[in-house]
Amino acid sequence: MLWDYLKEKMLLYPQKHISECNAKLTFEETVVFAQEFAKQLTASCYAILCQSELATALAILSCFAANVTAVPMSYKYGETHCKRILQKIHPPFIITDIGGELHVVDVDTGEFVPRQDPPSLIMCTSGTTGMPKGVMLSEENILTNILDIDKYFQLNSQDQILIARPLYHSAVLSGEFLFSLTKGLEILFYSGDFHPLELSKLIKQHKITVMCGTPTMFQILSRFSKEKNVNLKKIALSGECLSADTAKHIQQAFSDAKIYHVYGLTEASPRVSYLPPELFYKHPTSVGFPLRSVEIKVVDKNGRPQCVNRVGELWVKGKNIMLGYYNEPERTQAVLQDGWLCTGDLAFLDQNGLLYIKCRKDDMIIRAGMNIYPQEIEMILKEDPRVEEVLAYGIYNKFSGEAVGLQIKGKFNHIDDILRLCKEKLPPYEQPVKVKIVEEIPKNGSGKMIRRKYYE
Repeated sequence: MLWDYLKEKMLLYPQKHISECNAKLTFEETVVFAQEFAKQLTASCYAILCQSELATALAILSCFAANVTAVPMSYKYGETHCKRILQKIHPPFIITDIGGELHVVDVDTGEFVPRQDPPSLIMCTSGTTGMPKGVMLSEENILTNILDIDKYFQLNSQDQILIARPLYHSAVLSGEFLFSLTKGLEILFYSGDFHPLELSKLIKQHKITVMCGTPTMFQILSRFSKEKNVNLKKIALSGECLSADTAKHIQQAFSDAKIYHVYGLTEASPRVSYLPPELFYKHPTSVGFPLRSVEIKVVDKNGRPQCVNRVGELWVKGKNIMLGYYNEPERTQAVLQDGWLCTGDLAFLDQNGLLYIKCRKDDMIIRAGMNIYPQEIEMILKEDPRVEEVLAYGIYNKFSGEAVGLQIKGKFNHIDDILRLCKEKLPPYEQPVKVKIVEEIPKNGSGKMIRRKYYE
């Protein structure tokens, strides 16, 4: 079902290209390659670990064509994380491009447990500690989300997209790559580390009109946009809470672009909601309205709907919701309740039905009975021009309870300068007990800041 749909759409644009560095394939050549390579894929599950994102894309499409389960991985998350995925899923084979060509390698990782309704993808979470969760997505999940995205994301065959994040992420795989295939875009992959000057060069050189990424990524890129003649036409922001100040910088830097603020999670294949570009200037911190086939509600701790503007946990329902977590029935049961996905994200709906995400439930800090949302602290502090990046996190002490810690990159000579800024901007209960000036905020392979709670 999924491959037939993708193939039909791709062959409407046979001469469009997928490229990376000096490698380039037309859509027609890509279809032929995927169907030929699929003949080698006779097992039920294949992990994918390639140095090139173009090779990763070909491997995934080949798995779709063979109707076998694909488990994408990424070198950007390190050897340990890849080993954890193999230990978790136990795929019998890995598709890799080591040596220059796509080929299959036999691996002895244990026994993969097939399902009666085998998933098309197992997308593993990108957590940096502990064992990743294997999110099982069906063909219907993925196709539903692609069709929903098509109802709002106004891309066409005149567009060129730069994909600068790993296909390991559902947002990149479905929301950027697969959707672009169906609309006939010229697709350019960039597999290197995030480097704003290099990205600006590629955007200008290849006349890129579409790009998706985190607010942090676009805020950094915005510093080079005018001087490097970066003239994007369509931008999708996701992966982090967006502050009004950051939104303003991005708007000014990319004044000719339609900016979509979107929200999703792997368990929803991934897209849940979107903010139309015409509302971005009035409500930039909102992630908008649910997709066409998606239902949402915000509930209290007892699962009862919250009132307007009251924060609670976001629940999501629709045909895009995952089959479950691979080989973890108890964890699956905990988050799938009567068809609803309990996202673990704290959110609220305003009087206009616009959705706002506050933070992950696990990231919330409770100090002296007050709820503290780390992203709100970051948004406030980033209003100061000296702050380039900031990460707020929870510190837990068994005697004193929870408190706030900060890591800041910016133009500060001493921590006392940051403490004075915090006293000016933040209420007493949000004052940090630990501050560190850093050269870089730790980020994962997609450029998203890594947030952990620390225990003392």
